[in-house]
Amino acid sequence: MKLISSAKSSAKSSATRLCDRIRLARNEAKLSQTALAERVGVTASAVAQWESHNGTRPGTERLQDIAAATGATFEWLATGHGSKQRRSRTRDEETPAVSLGSFARDAHEELLLERFRRLPRRAQEAFCSLIVEITSKPR
Repeated sequence: MKLISSAKSSAKSSATRLCDRIRLARNEAKLSQTALAERVGVTASAVAQWESHNGTRPGTERLQDIAAATGATFEWLATGHGSKQRRSRTRDEETPAVSLGSFARDAHEELLLERFRRLPRRAQEAFCSLIVEITSKPR
């Protein structure tokens, strides 16, 4: 009887640790450690450390990136409380008044914006620095 109760308590407490919630969110998003690392802008070994019981913990900014990459809510990922998955819009909810395409003047700008939003934060900063550098030089 004790084996059953300890197995139940360990299954219940498995998502109480941050490392387990990160692993669960990654697995449910069907991402490898390498894929999550690429989306978040870190190495695969950093993700492995986050998922290790004795490993390092990601900072708040990284947790936000992990939540965005996996579809988990930040609250659940950070605390274990609240809804695990972000809620998707239903048909009854309003759609945005302006589409992404309304902000781009052509297909090139739309592609740039779409791809830019997929980049990890560090890559976005590097890209912005590059654009500033390129456009600041006299022609």
